[in-house]
Amino acid sequence: MDMQPIRRARQDSIWDRKQETGPTMDAAKVMQTLISLSERAANVARVVRSHSELFESLIQEKDFDTRRKKSDFKTLADVTIQETIRYFLGREFPYLGAQVRGEETYGFTAKSGKFLSLQIVPNASLMKDLFRGVLGGDEAAAVEITKAVYDDPDLSGIELDKAKSINLQLPEDRFGVWVDPLDATSEYINAGSATARPPSHGVFLSGIHCVTILIGVFDLKTGEPVAGVINQPFYHMDEHTKKWQSRCVWGISYHGVNVNSQIRCERPLGTGKAPVVILSPSETNELKEALDERFTTIYAAGAGYKFLSLLLGLADSYVLSRATTFKWDSCAPHAILRSVGGGCCDLAKALVNFDLHSVQNNRKYELQYLHPDDPDRDATDCWLNEGGILAYASLSDLAEIVATLRQVMAEGVQLLES
Repeated sequence: MDMQPIRRARQDSIWDRKQETGPTMDAAKVMQTLISLSERAANVARVVRSHSELFESLIQEKDFDTRRKKSDFKTLADVTIQETIRYFLGREFPYLGAQVRGEETYGFTAKSGKFLSLQIVPNASLMKDLFRGVLGGDEAAAVEITKAVYDDPDLSGIELDKAKSINLQLPEDRFGVWVDPLDATSEYINAGSATARPPSHGVFLSGIHCVTILIGVFDLKTGEPVAGVINQPFYHMDEHTKKWQSRCVWGISYHGVNVNSQIRCERPLGTGKAPVVILSPSETNELKEALDERFTTIYAAGAGYKFLSLLLGLADSYVLSRATTFKWDSCAPHAILRSVGGGCCDLAKALVNFDLHSVQNNRKYELQYLHPDDPDRDATDCWLNEGGILAYASLSDLAEIVATLRQVMAEGVQLLES
């Protein structure tokens, strides 16, 4: 008799009992902290972008992105935001802060060649000096960025009552955090340029509106997403102050407790035939054509923004057939989708036996966030969502979409690019 499963089950049981009786965190406080951190991050993003005369010097080119066939970049805002989240989350919840992982490293090299090892410290004055060095001695800009990092954000425009009402205790040492400090960095860099395009069916195709900040919490034992925040830092510009304001969507789903911000939008009139599928502009032509024939298809930049549009009710499904997103792109929105009764599946796995009647039966096809999909890839690419994405907020409009996707596969179209 093979004793391994018995031993594993016994170990799991012991582990669970330990968690139930060990130190816990108040889920309401965790969620409010994540929301506050997302707005602190949004302030950093807005301040860095507002210094247009300096901004070009605050962009670092990374390795060429072979999947998207274009150059990849990071900015001072990307690095500052990720390290700000790490530092302030660790002040409130030390174990969570130690478990932050994300797209960026803490090193940044400006175009001047100036290198900054950016790790947030308690001394704001010291951080101001570090920023001033990479900003070419610009004192005013250094002061503004430092204030954005250290000043408590104004949360008056964000509804927190539902977050405060969460009645749940979380094991203190069971969770990790995935952060994408600025999703759609290219849209952030090109803000205000000719690439910005007006909304289609309520969704912007490109531009600064497509930039999002993503903070996702996942279970270190199961790899399942647990809680998430999507902050859209350039949602609306106040006509009087001429300053950008945020939109923040959040949710938590753990042990049967599902609470979320419940922010929804009405679809514009004339959206067309339902269901509505949101896609990447770089999606394969075969899939575009197949979906265009049957549904209303809309296109948008940024994985986070496409997830946000789905959560806002402006689309019924987000479909991506290629391995061009990472765990940090999907963890936060995946958790929010689960809190509203939806999910985010590995497209390649889900299309084989997807259950159109039971969300629970499809959990085995959902993305997980603990282990790499392909451990043989390098340190970054191993965290790709290898099988693509099939995300939905409700099963009600998914039957036709899944049937069409299966038909595309049956016709021999290669959905996934190696």
